[in-house]
Amino acid sequence: MIERCVLAGVTSFILAAWFCAVCPQVALAEENAAEENTAEENAAEDNVVGPLAPAETLKHFQLEDGLRIELVAAEPDVIDPVAVRFDEDGRMWVVEMRDYPHGPGEGQRPQSRIKILEDADGDGRFEKVTVFADHLLFVTGVQPWRGGAFVTLAGRVAYMKDVDGDGRADTDETWYTGFAQENSQLRANHPRVGIDGHVYIANGLRGGSVVDAKNPGEPLSISGMDFRFDPHTREFEAISGVGQFGLTFDEFGNRFTVSNRNPLKHIVLEDHYLKRNPRAAVRAVFHDVAASGEDSRLYPIAQAWTTSTQHAGQFTAACGVFVYRGEGLPGDLRHSGFTCDPTGSLVHREVMRPAGATFTSRPPREGVEFLASPDEWFRPVNLELGPEGALYVVDMYRAVIEHPQFMPEELKRRPDLRDGDDRGRIYRIVPTHGKPEPVEKLSHANNARLIALLDSPLAWRRETAARLLLERQDKSTAAALPSMAAKGEHPAARAQALWLLSALDALDIKTVEQALGDKSPRVRKQAVKLSEAFLQDGDKTATRGKVVALAADDDPRVRFQVALTLAPIRSGEVAALADIARRGADDPWTRRAVAIASSDYSAELLVAIVDSLQQSAKRPAAAELELVGELSELAGANLRDNQAESLLASLAGLSDQPAMRELLTTGLLGLARSSARRRSSLDALIASAERKETRTRLQAAVDRIAAVAADAKAAPARRIESIDLLGHVGAGGVLQTLAMSEAIVEVRRAALAALARTSAVEPWKKLAASLRAESPTIRGAILDGLLARTERTQFLLDEIAAGRVSIAEIDRVRTDRLLKHRDAKIRARSTELFADAIPADRQQVLADYQVTLKMKSDPTRGQAVFKKNCATCHRIGGIGVNVAPDIADSRTKTPAQILTDVLQPNRAIDANYVSYNVVDADGRVLNGLLTGETATSITLKQPEGKTVTLLRDEVEELRSSGVSLMPEGLEKNVSHQEMADLISFIKNWRYLDGRVPLGPADGERD
Repeated sequence: MIERCVLAGVTSFILAAWFCAVCPQVALAEENAAEENTAEENAAEDNVVGPLAPAETLKHFQLEDGLRIELVAAEPDVIDPVAVRFDEDGRMWVVEMRDYPHGPGEGQRPQSRIKILEDADGDGRFEKVTVFADHLLFVTGVQPWRGGAFVTLAGRVAYMKDVDGDGRADTDETWYTGFAQENSQLRANHPRVGIDGHVYIANGLRGGSVVDAKNPGEPLSISGMDFRFDPHTREFEAISGVGQFGLTFDEFGNRFTVSNRNPLKHIVLEDHYLKRNPRAAVRAVFHDVAASGEDSRLYPIAQAWTTSTQHAGQFTAACGVFVYRGEGLPGDLRHSGFTCDPTGSLVHREVMRPAGATFTSRPPREGVEFLASPDEWFRPVNLELGPEGALYVVDMYRAVIEHPQFMPEELKRRPDLRDGDDRGRIYRIVPTHGKPEPVEKLSHANNARLIALLDSPLAWRRETAARLLLERQDKSTAAALPSMAAKGEHPAARAQALWLLSALDALDIKTVEQALGDKSPRVRKQAVKLSEAFLQDGDKTATRGKVVALAADDDPRVRFQVALTLAPIRSGEVAALADIARRGADDPWTRRAVAIASSDYSAELLVAIVDSLQQSAKRPAAAELELVGELSELAGANLRDNQAESLLASLAGLSDQPAMRELLTTGLLGLARSSARRRSSLDALIASAERKETRTRLQAAVDRIAAVAADAKAAPARRIESIDLLGHVGAGGVLQTLAMSEAIVEVRRAALAALARTSAVEPWKKLAASLRAESPTIRGAILDGLLARTERTQFLLDEIAAGRVSIAEIDRVRTDRLLKHRDAKIRARSTELFADAIPADRQQVLADYQVTLKMKSDPTRGQAVFKKNCATCHRIGGIGVNVAPDIADSRTKTPAQILTDVLQPNRAIDANYVSYNVVDADGRVLNGLLTGETATSITLKQPEGKTVTLLRDEVEELRSSGVSLMPEGLEKNVSHQEMADLISFIKNWRYLDGRVPLGPADGERD
């Protein structure tokens, strides 16, 4: 996948098409097109042409009720701001990325800066400005520390400090180097102190190999990971991630990151827990709290400019994620997640709620953003909590926030790339009524005052006090912290006191055990985590027992942490882990924690859960079936001889209970999958059972499962699971029947996939002969089965050579598999066959039209050509209908590629866009794309967006034409000049309204 970002997460809608599918589904394209129109209508309500003066900009903001937005700093005091942080006296440290986007020219010094701004008179405007450090290269973040700051910048983490008191940094000490610098945008960023006293840093996506500059050793790879270090010991490690441009915590240390299409990612599983059980395969470590990708929805009021309909109204440049923890804003804004989207000139809000081990969220209002502006120069890129509890918004304020590396070729010389590089604004959001809390300067506060502030309702005071106590490392404070950990009014205060004790190496078992019984589940979870230091240091049986007891806690996040903390469990803890698993079966993250904790006892754990479900005599819920399926795969992969017998006996005991048969199928399927990975089989595992009764009952169960697979009256989901299992036990007869004639598409596809795992060849010969009469879904499954075995692949090539299978039936992905096949003979033969796939007349037409690539062209004239010849099936910029593939995303396509696609539409066709011919019972012949298929009907989509749905008993014949819906021969109606103009329109349609200025030669193709 091509990744994109600007400012490690800041970009413009020019990049919206980077994540588009090559050939999107028609329905999705229409849906997104409608959203794009809605966005355009919203933007038209308040059309603003920037740049605007700061005071004028304020007039156009739309903000949630009960709040107001104030300007706290603007140019010339701040230029190109990308991050702000506040020190213990409420001074605002501002990161200015003045190098953006190109960096310094040859022989020039870097231009990025860090400034310190102060609000000396308390009026909310930061009027005193000091340049703390300048001539920095691509600085991305700052974390105040011990009177100076940790800074992330070009390839390194540095500590800078003003020693002589003039406000400017005198020292610049590199702590860590090796962070990737290959792209000026995708760099390490957002250094932030966590509740545990470590400094966390977002990766920036490109990773690196990091070393301590003072004590170089073996480089640490942070590919796909984030990074943290201990500011006292300089110890560092790679941690679960990965964050792009943004990193934030909630009050209890939950870490959240962001990437372009993922606006709010909770890091649920830390890497050090995964290492406790290398045999547990965990698919993901983060959870998308908010809807992401194509499921996300944004409502800009600016005229957001996009290359394609595919991502209109979605997150494409999410950055600056922030969880608001303060008390300064009213209502449910506390604990809301905020994300900037500079492409839409807005800040999005999600109201977060606990969900299992993590969170879920929703926008508070449908169709309206938290903060938005019609001013297209408004580019919010970051957020921060202020000392008074306000939410601060960092606005880079530029015409273009995008790096030329990610631009279409025609935009790389646009003249406005640096427009706005003399501007920048910072705002704060406060309640409409009332005054913000006064800022308390804490640099000279004594330890007693700082400890008292740990219990402040204002998160900034609490967190800043904790940081100062952490910096001072004064062991004498340890005497007062246990009282705060036990009696603090706010749960966050008690949790913070516990972690401070740990950081001071003063946490004792008594304090931890007391916290294990805290009335707040959030504190209990922290206590469970902190108990690990004692559980690993000798055999603290009593403490471990108290942790085990919390397996019965009412809070799912406590139980989740108990599972991770106990990992790997001991033999006497299987029952407790089974209880966690049963109660958290509907939470995939709890199930993953259970899998990690089970370690050598996964089989015993599975037996305990199966026996518990059997005793309940209730049909297992879907989540319980998922739990058993996952654990059976894990157990089967690690079975020891003494475990297999009891596990098989437990499953066999389910065979006589109808309510438990789904559970039995699920358990056997998991064992079958794991057996296959061990190059064994379920049959062999069943045969290994010592007791004949176990073997007999399990074999009878397999026979019943085959009957379920063939039962047309059974639920499709049950049949599919049964079919999957049959593919592991060699039940070829049933699978062949279903693969040939099953009416339900999903069931037939499952049968084809299961049959593909066998070594059979003969049934695939019959299936290959039916390719043209099959739907895209089934045709793809048949092709996958033919490609799954070398002998079947050779047969497919024979059929292609004989003309019985058209090359047009083979889509681009599967064509690539053949051309890159590991078998040299198959690879060579495929190359030969596909080279001859383009008819000679099409090759001649393409050669004849090459002259158009050198002709002067006019995209406006090309628009008329498109309307006349293409708009019945294609849609570009609001013109036409999306029936065929989306061609609006032409960012990366060259004119030569477009010409080839137009003149040789059958050269390579996506399976979803092959034309079908249908003859109905009345003898009518219909043509179109097969866009819907059920057991009872099919749906064709035709030019001009028309759809026809037919019952299957109305269909006399259904056959793929083997060609694209787009006919060959367009050149008969389009002259050379018109073709040149058409290509220019497809490439340059985005720029016809003049909103995006091009270089003098970019409007034409030479």
